Amino acid sequence: MKALAMLLVLLVVPLPLAAAHPFTERTVPDSAANAPVGTTEVIVYFSEPIDIEFSEMKVFDSGGEQIDNRDAAYHEGELSIISTTPPLTDGTYTVTTKVLSKVDGHLVPGAFVFGVGDAIVTSGDLPQKGAELVFLPEAAARFPALVGQTIVLGAAISSIVVWGTQDKRPIRAGLGIVSAFHHGRFMSLTGVGLVLVFISGIMMMAIQTVRLEASPIDVVQTYFGTVWLARMAMTIALLGIWFWMDRAGALSGKNLVPMLAVSLALISTTTMIGHGAASGEAGAIILDYIHNLVAAVWIGGIAYFVFALLPALGRLQDDSKERMSLAMVPRFSIAFVVSVGVVIVTGPTLMWFLESDVGLITGSLFGQLIMLKIGIASCMVGLGGYMQICVQKRAEAALGSGKARVHRRLGRSLKLDAALGIALLGVVALLTNGTLPAGEIQRADAAGVRYGFEGMEFSENARFDVGIVPFAAGVNAITVSVSGLDGNRLPDSEQVRVKVSNPSRNISPIEVPMERVGGGGGPAEFAGEVTFGFNGRWLVQVEALRAENPNESRMLDLLVKPRLSDIRMDVTEYDLPKDSKPLYPLYDGDGSLWVSDASAPRVWEFSLDTLEFTEHAFDGVGSTFLTIDGDGDVWFVDGVRNQIGVIDSQTSEITTRTIPKLDPTISENTPLAIQADLDGDVWVAVINKDKVVRYMPGSGEFDEVALPDRGSLPFALAIDGEGRVWYTASGTGKIGYIEPDGGIVTEVQSDIILAGPEALMFGEDGELWVSEHTGMAITRYDPVLGTFGRVAVPYPESLPFGMAADRYGNIWFAQHVIDSIGVYDPHAGSMAEVPIPTQTSFVQFLESDGDGNVWYVAQEAGKIGMIQMAEVPAPAMQGVSGGAELRYSEVASPLIALGILASSLFYVKAVNDKRRIGGLV
Repeated sequence: MKALAMLLVLLVVPLPLAAAHPFTERTVPDSAANAPVGTTEVIVYFSEPIDIEFSEMKVFDSGGEQIDNRDAAYHEGELSIISTTPPLTDGTYTVTTKVLSKVDGHLVPGAFVFGVGDAIVTSGDLPQKGAELVFLPEAAARFPALVGQTIVLGAAISSIVVWGTQDKRPIRAGLGIVSAFHHGRFMSLTGVGLVLVFISGIMMMAIQTVRLEASPIDVVQTYFGTVWLARMAMTIALLGIWFWMDRAGALSGKNLVPMLAVSLALISTTTMIGHGAASGEAGAIILDYIHNLVAAVWIGGIAYFVFALLPALGRLQDDSKERMSLAMVPRFSIAFVVSVGVVIVTGPTLMWFLESDVGLITGSLFGQLIMLKIGIASCMVGLGGYMQICVQKRAEAALGSGKARVHRRLGRSLKLDAALGIALLGVVALLTNGTLPAGEIQRADAAGVRYGFEGMEFSENARFDVGIVPFAAGVNAITVSVSGLDGNRLPDSEQVRVKVSNPSRNISPIEVPMERVGGGGGPAEFAGEVTFGFNGRWLVQVEALRAENPNESRMLDLLVKPRLSDIRMDVTEYDLPKDSKPLYPLYDGDGSLWVSDASAPRVWEFSLDTLEFTEHAFDGVGSTFLTIDGDGDVWFVDGVRNQIGVIDSQTSEITTRTIPKLDPTISENTPLAIQADLDGDVWVAVINKDKVVRYMPGSGEFDEVALPDRGSLPFALAIDGEGRVWYTASGTGKIGYIEPDGGIVTEVQSDIILAGPEALMFGEDGELWVSEHTGMAITRYDPVLGTFGRVAVPYPESLPFGMAADRYGNIWFAQHVIDSIGVYDPHAGSMAEVPIPTQTSFVQFLESDGDGNVWYVAQEAGKIGMIQMAEVPAPAMQGVSGGAELRYSEVASPLIALGILASSLFYVKAVNDKRRIGGLV
């Protein structure tokens, strides 16, 4: 199918060229990436020259305030723009651009987001507005010009080349009538065409002034305006020539030459404000001009044939009318065959200037328009074949008997052909005012999250820059750049070795073939393909082979995981057997999910094997938070009764302990979160006393640890790998930790104030995740670097709460006033949501089981739910070659040869038909 698509692409005229509007090629800082604190410049590079006088770039902070110095200017010539800012601090920043193409006059908007410092850019931060892939107002304004100039030029060429060279002796008697009528119809046809061109010029200027929000005088001073002036001058000149020709009363080669010459100049202005000029390549500009010319011969010639010449021939007597109409068929066929032959030769070259990636062509809006154009062109070619094979042959066979009926049949088929030609020009208007595949894919990338792995590793004497795309199960493109520690070329190293292995699956190191792809005078660069057979942890070893020194190597421990979009998430819910208010889920690691019940003194046990509930009742009021100790015993908090309890994993016996009264004793304790540490001690946050108490089951005693700030309101607890007890101070917006030995409290010092930190969880890489309940975010804290990164949740009033991690390392969070659960991929920076089937579910806490499924508790509905995940095969990424990849050259070369051969044969046939029918006529 791709080969067929490419064949038809090569046969379509005229094709737009080059960059197709100034889309963003590169930004500094990179889109969706992080820049260092103190950054003061933002630079955007475009695919074609822009006019700075009508272009702008703005930088906004996370609050929507414009913070740049409003000094946008050229950076490195006309292909880039720079704007300065005050030194940027931690946070996310949005950059918007609106640039005027200095070539085709299109005003193109754009936007991207970047982070500064420890801020994390998520998919919710990125611009959501769809890119303007087709400039519809401009297309509507230029469409009449395409139709008009095609008709005028096609009529002039056809009148000179086809009708002007026709032997008219057989109709000498009626030639005067035919010539007069032909003149009138020619003038009417070309008059309509010129009016369309003139109206289009006015529309183009009007739309440009609206787009630029400027006066026509200002617009005229742009490159587009200069070309527009020349175009309008030529249109007015053509109108003057038209009036002169109309007064002449007859057409001749001499008075058609001025119209032909100015029309040829007119279509050059279409090229100069089209995509051909944007490429900066002389060859592309010439090809664009040739395509406009060939379109005129084809579509304009058909319009001339059906609306001017055939009606003129209709003034003859029946026999003469049929004979002359038949004589015209092969003459026009020659012109059409030559046109198609030119397209077949120039089309592949033109497509090479445009885009040589077959996948990008067929997978873009541009490609869809091309397919539409292909369908219309195919119908036109089919009608041409019908005219030659059916109409011409039948008329030729009936010519001797005087029963030939070609004139009327030609009129019907050619009117349809002309209508299709105008529709084809409409598609051309969309293409020439649309974005090519490279720009479309780039915009799609800018509007989404970029995937892939990029890492920098150092050995004793070398630096390795490693990139893997798309960084997913299957075939990936890997690039390795090797340099010295100073960033310069590593001496005596011209080869790199890459090996991939998976010890957990007993997959021994497999060497990846690497080829040198760059680094002439700088660091050596290599590329290859690495295959990850499945998602999971893989070891990738990169080694620089050196001739005069020991080899340098590094080992990368990589987690290969599916994107959120490649995970199917199925939800199953289970009703609790009694009316209850379930709150907190806990997986015990042994096949059971424990669920607290705030409405009654009980804890529910749900078997993941039998899917049955077991009730564990105790003497109290209700249960809230849960934890499990090293022996598998389940601990719970009964906040109203000021007690904690434990369910023995072996006997199911329940024991409760009352928490001693804490200062100030005037108020009752309000115990909340509970966590068992690595030594089997149990820690409880007492929110209203600014204290955390430790219960030691061995001695049955309680210790208390006072937090440093009054009004701390400790809410959540978590234990790290070293046994430290982390807490959130929901009242002061801080986090800290307690050393079990000695009870020393360390508060994390930071300028960041967390808004309602009410949940804690450690991720797989040791980072601490904090749920900001009223801050509408989940925040990552790196205990090693001491840095924070904030991730905003999708809904502004969702109240994020409990969190859980799945087997892919994704962070799930409850949104207990929204009937959906959010999930964030910290590796890709993307976010998704899973709807909850039950309305008004009021989910506050989550848990993951041994299979990586995520469980939630729908408190108001009295249900628990499981989100089960399954990997969906991801589509192949562009840029990663596979065994079935279709190369452009493999398609173009044979099609060029086949096209030349077919055109030559049809040309010979048309010439022979012309001679034979000419003799008969």
